[in-house]
Amino acid sequence: MRMNLAAIASFMLVVGAPLPGLAEPRDCEANINGENVTILYDRDLDSYSSMRERHLTRRKTCPGAVVISHMMPGLNEEQRSLFCAVYDEDAEYYRAPAKGERDAYGRCKRPSAACRLVNATKEEALAVAELGLDAAGAGLTAARDTSGALILSGKAGALAGLLETAGASAAAALSAPGVLAGAAVSVVAVGGAVYLCAD
Repeated sequence: MRMNLAAIASFMLVVGAPLPGLAEPRDCEANINGENVTILYDRDLDSYSSMRERHLTRRKTCPGAVVISHMMPGLNEEQRSLFCAVYDEDAEYYRAPAKGERDAYGRCKRPSAACRLVNATKEEALAVAELGLDAAGAGLTAARDTSGALILSGKAGALAGLLETAGASAAAALSAPGVLAGAAVSVVAVGGAVYLCAD
């Protein structure tokens, strides 16, 4: 049976074409904690924090929002909007996400202490998210962000005491060496995750 070359060429074009509705990923480069990483992201999403970033970012350099997404997987963009990326100007690399306002490049507008993910189960995260009403009685503040995140703020010792009722992981993180009982901290419960942030 003779093969029709035109039919084969048409078939190859169809097979090689992207499927409708599937976004074509784009890759970019970022330096996080001194390590160069390649990040894949959805090129159809508006990942730039500003027109300035869109036009002045060098080719292949990741936009700040893409870096924050990479550092905080599992959250959607609205949930991540509470956070900025800590950028070390001298070393020229990203260090970690932090709670705070972003600049035109997705970086923290003001120097900010980094946040770290607490190794909590989803059940513990949900229990922490329900502690808002109990916070006032413990001398703490509770605020609900537009993203749905609950932010508990106060002294680490008082927060640890409150969190013992919700889950051992979050309380243990506040009691770990290096976290001073009198230090001002925030615990952020968002999207089934818990972050500990120094204030």
